[in-house]
Order: sequence, then C-alpha cells, then structure tokens
Amino acid sequence: MKRRTAVSRVAAIVLACATASAAPVARGAPERADREIQALLAFVAGSPCLFVRGGVEYPGPDARDHLARKLEVSRPMIGSADAFVDYVASASSASGEPYLVRCGGRESRARDWLREELARLRRTGRPQ
Repeated sequence: MKRRTAVSRVAAIVLACATASAAPVARGAPERADREIQALLAFVAGSPCLFVRGGVEYPGPDARDHLARKLEVSRPMIGSADAFVDYVASASSASGEPYLVRCGGRESRARDWLREELARLRRTGRPQ
C-alpha cells in the first residue's frame, strides 16, 4: 500500500510539473529561470543551515547535490525557479514528506526558506 501511495504522489507531481511547464513562457524566461535556479542551488550550498530530509540532517553542499540530481531528472518539466522550489526542492518525491531547514535554532519548511531567497534575488537582481 505504501508503494502505491508513493507512486501516486510521484505521478501527481509529474502531472503538476507538466501542467505548469505547459504554460506559455516569455522570451528570455528559460535563461532567467536557469540563472535563478543556479543561484538558489548556490545559496543552499553556501548556507550554514542544515537541510533535513527523511529525518536526517545534511549540510548545504550535500543538500545542493541532492537537489541538483532531482532537478536533472525533472528538468524538462521545470520551466521556472518557482516550479523548481515547488516541485523539486520542497518535499520528497517518494514520500511527499516536506524538506525542512534548521538554521540558527529555527526550523522552517524548505519551500518557505527558498521562496524567501527567491524573492530576495528578484528584488536585488543578484545572488547573495
């Protein structure tokens, strides 16, 4: 039963990604998306925070590598940094369990943490 649930979740994520990426993309958007995604991956790698997945803490560089591998598999379906955050960097594809970030005594969802950084990147126009 657990395997069926995990497969259903993966199928739902793939469908959501395909739907999101089917929307018209503005000229220059793929390059912008790639720059923003790369900046987010660099942010994760350079962060002193711990990335929690499956109840296990990982340092930034390991978290970055994991997210980059997930991105590589789903790249054709990811048309924006927003989609990357929502469908790649927020939760386990297998279990649906949200990723967490532990930083300075605080714990937050990876989705919120990365959305905040993406908003900062867009406001300032450059990575931290």
